[in-house]
Amino acid sequence: MQRRAFVSLLGASLGAGLVGPGYAAKRKPDPLAGLDAELDLARQNWRVPGLAIAVIKDGAPIYAKGFGWRDGAKTQAVTPDTLFGCASLTKAFTSATVALLVDEGKLAWDEPVTTYLPEFKMAGGVEYASLSLRDMLSHRTGLGTHDLVWYNNEKLTKIELLARLPYLDTSAPLRSQYQYNNLMYILAGLVVERASGQSWEAFTEARLLKPLGMGRTGFSPSQMAKDTDFAFGHKLLPSKQAVQIPLRPEDAIGPAGELYSSVNQYLPWMELQLGRGQYRGKRLISVAQSEAMWAPLVSTGGQPEATELSRGLYGLGWRTDFYRGMRRVAHGGNLNGFSSRVTLFPEQNVGIIAFANMRGTPLPGHVSLDLFDRLMGLEPANWSARGLARRDANEAKAATQPAPMPIPNTTPSRELSAFVGTFGHKGYGTWTVTLDEAGLRGTYNEMPIRLKHWHYDVFNGQPEREDDDDLLDVKFAFQADVGGKIRSLEVQMDSDFLPAVFVRTSG
Repeated sequence: MQRRAFVSLLGASLGAGLVGPGYAAKRKPDPLAGLDAELDLARQNWRVPGLAIAVIKDGAPIYAKGFGWRDGAKTQAVTPDTLFGCASLTKAFTSATVALLVDEGKLAWDEPVTTYLPEFKMAGGVEYASLSLRDMLSHRTGLGTHDLVWYNNEKLTKIELLARLPYLDTSAPLRSQYQYNNLMYILAGLVVERASGQSWEAFTEARLLKPLGMGRTGFSPSQMAKDTDFAFGHKLLPSKQAVQIPLRPEDAIGPAGELYSSVNQYLPWMELQLGRGQYRGKRLISVAQSEAMWAPLVSTGGQPEATELSRGLYGLGWRTDFYRGMRRVAHGGNLNGFSSRVTLFPEQNVGIIAFANMRGTPLPGHVSLDLFDRLMGLEPANWSARGLARRDANEAKAATQPAPMPIPNTTPSRELSAFVGTFGHKGYGTWTVTLDEAGLRGTYNEMPIRLKHWHYDVFNGQPEREDDDDLLDVKFAFQADVGGKIRSLEVQMDSDFLPAVFVRTSG
């Protein structure tokens, strides 16, 4: 596919863009003057190796730029064509694939999902019998995150996940509250497959990526790595140094977060969204279904982080709120060394996409709002600077907090060899515990973790790989039966729930 390198074409007329009441616009000769330097400084202040950002206004790309480095060695520069992990920006594509099938009459938003997946069951039983695609895609199913089920699990299929679902605890009644959940998006992808007769990836490519000319946008790290211009993910060490981490399989997450794209590749997707399902004169999604995806369905909870923002709501793969009186439709993503943010202002006909190759950084969201303020000629809210001040304050506070300590002067109740074995859970899968010269070692979804004695028969998790820090300091409590033999292992797999009990199956 031919690549397009876009430069700033924005004139002073953008200073007259629509703004909400109470926020007077100020005209500027060039809203983007000095933007390159500002963005690169923000990238450095946030300790992010690479950043790419692009903007579309009134159906035309007006800015696209890359900053910093694709790799840890700092030998390959980021460009507007550099591929990054989209992470949860993928969710809007999954909602769109459902919308396409709703338009065709093959699916319905409010039909019980058991109509399409007869095997679908949840731990709450009959209470969840009416659960629909609209519930699944708006995170109001009552199911907590349970993300370790799929994380680093390239062997997990959608069918296997469906079989595990009844054994994963729910934490709220159906439609009672917002609980972000990747598993439901994975299973929504299975619904798309059954209704379309194609894999979710093939259907997405045929019905969305190809019509939009997104030929370099793909579905896996291995596919991305075949390209000549892609970024490696990074994480920030406690020393504040960014380190490159390996690309890892993400096939299991699929419709919840596996897309890879560049900011230039992403521009047509934003044009389709701002066009309410129409792209360059061709309608791909009906206006009705386009509006359904943006329609707010559930509050995301909590208070706005700043006076410029309203409370957040969630639709179908999109978050909505108001920024300085203007409607904002957006979504963020974080996965395996990448962070992303797409931001749409429908009434201003503006779309902004930002990618960073650093896990968990708020940089894409901050610079997107700072850039929008420039476009609208608004008094700067200085989102990046405000975020940095909060970060520094939080880091200073964390440095003064005492670390959890074990009960002193305790030892395991038996030889370490007694803890060796395989422990299973019908929802989470299997923990395998082995013993070598360094002590006990646990493995889950091919993630190795050292089990260091904490107190009594409780061990503290220390991942062997730096990028497996989701398991850092997780506690492992072994339990014996009445005969004195270790029969189960309790592990805190999700902070929203009590520890999961894995029952010994061998060893």
